[in-house]
Amino acid sequence: FVADTRDELAAEREAAADVRDLTADARETALDERERLLDARAAQLVVGPDAAEGAQRAEARDAREQGRKERERAHAERETAGHARAEAADRRHSATPTTRLAATFAAIAESLYGADSYDAVLLRIAEAAVSTVSGCDMASVTLHETGRFRTAATTSAAASAVDRAQYEAGEGPCLDAIDSSVVYARTFPDDRWPTLGVRLIERGVRSAASFRLAAATPTRATTSGSLNTYSSTPGAFSVEAQEIGLILAAHASMAASIARERSDLRAQAQQLSTALMTRDVIGQAKGILMERLRLTPEQAFDALRRSSNRLNEKLHTVASALAETGEFDATEAHDATPP
Repeated sequence: FVADTRDELAAEREAAADVRDLTADARETALDERERLLDARAAQLVVGPDAAEGAQRAEARDAREQGRKERERAHAERETAGHARAEAADRRHSATPTTRLAATFAAIAESLYGADSYDAVLLRIAEAAVSTVSGCDMASVTLHETGRFRTAATTSAAASAVDRAQYEAGEGPCLDAIDSSVVYARTFPDDRWPTLGVRLIERGVRSAASFRLAAATPTRATTSGSLNTYSSTPGAFSVEAQEIGLILAAHASMAASIARERSDLRAQAQQLSTALMTRDVIGQAKGILMERLRLTPEQAFDALRRSSNRLNEKLHTVASALAETGEFDATEAHDATPP
């Protein structure tokens, strides 16, 4: 409303400037004609124009100067009005639901893709649902892994309790959404879930909308989930709210997939680093035994393995102790000592 009013005022100011500019143009045109006539009359006289004619010409020049200044003022007012109208139009555009929604999702995308872990992404998904999906009082993320359901992220303990009630009943919107793009319960109890009955009402939920989350990665086909939005008001989720939830779930699925891939890559890198360090330490320990006891590589490894079994320690631990202290029970190498 404020943007519209400002736009109307800007339009009025610009129209007034146009009228003033046209008036100045008309006045200057009239003055030009008057001065032209005075010049023509002076040319007909042998002697220059009399004092009265000179005064008239001076008056015409002053009037023309005044007209020029009025035109400049009108031009400045027109520019000011134009800027005001453009600013009002920008404010009106930024205030439209579509623009606000686009800005919201841009911020959500930046937040989701900026999360540093899979769990952090899931929590941000739930938080984004509360701030974006109209009617949502609380939200959670359900994951279905190897045949079991669990709440991986939630905005409140109450949302976790609502999820748990559905897990215990073996039915409900958060479970059905594992296989359906959107499951909307306008009110509870719902005939689709007779066992669930009034359990959600007892936990303060009167309506719910759950949205499917795609499997985290193609290699994790056994993992899927749902984004669950809950409200204490019956029929809280409009068609538009459900559409926004679907869009959010699509963003969330992609962000979660990327976060899971990053997490897996970090884990693989750590495992590889550990394996390389372990191999290096075992190699150092073997070298010590080979030099000290004149063993072959195979005999040195057997000696380390026997020590590991006797001490009930990991091979890497035994090798690390030998590499750090140089201490080793030579009897472990007795059977491996070459003749």
